[in-house]
Amino acid sequence: MLRPYALLCAGCFLIQCVTARAQSPLFSHAIGGGLFSTHNFLGGGIVYSPRLNMIRFSDKSVISAGVQLGLGTSIGDNYNSSTGGNSTSIFMANVPFLLTWNYGNAATRKTFTKWGFYAGAGYGFQNSTRSVEFVDDEEVTTNQVHVSGVALGTGIRFPVSHHSFGVSFSYLFNNNQYNPDIHGIAGVAVSYNIGCKEHKIK
Repeated sequence: MLRPYALLCAGCFLIQCVTARAQSPLFSHAIGGGLFSTHNFLGGGIVYSPRLNMIRFSDKSVISAGVQLGLGTSIGDNYNSSTGGNSTSIFMANVPFLLTWNYGNAATRKTFTKWGFYAGAGYGFQNSTRSVEFVDDEEVTTNQVHVSGVALGTGIRFPVSHHSFGVSFSYLFNNNQYNPDIHGIAGVAVSYNIGCKEHKIK
């Protein structure tokens, strides 16, 4: 089921990040789009990734705490289809909380280099639906997807025309028993690193 406390934590973290942005240069965020896939499931939507750079080793190396909030729809054909394949498009939320090491490009909003990367781990959850067909009675219904467990994330960041972009990869392990056929959910996203750009010397 959808965990209210988890959504509350996500909301509180986002509010804290917005507040921190106005008070500290240690706030970084990115926005883009992503796809999420697993056994008999495909989803896509907007990905917003705010983080607080808590431990700074240098301008190019920081430890951050953040969330990669994916909001969109689950989109996919029925499996076990005997009617030609219907489709469904229903709300999806993918929310991993990650502790990450960021190096190079976009490690902070002021770090603009030729390349960069990040890697980290944490805990996350996904709530969505998928279309399931019962062949016996030929009825189509929706099957809830409730996945939660250890989350891993990594990605690369690079400059494009004086701005910073990134490609990220994530995997959310399913450590509960609600969907036994789902071992985990893989995600890929392309994002724009807000506020990180090359400053020309006049």
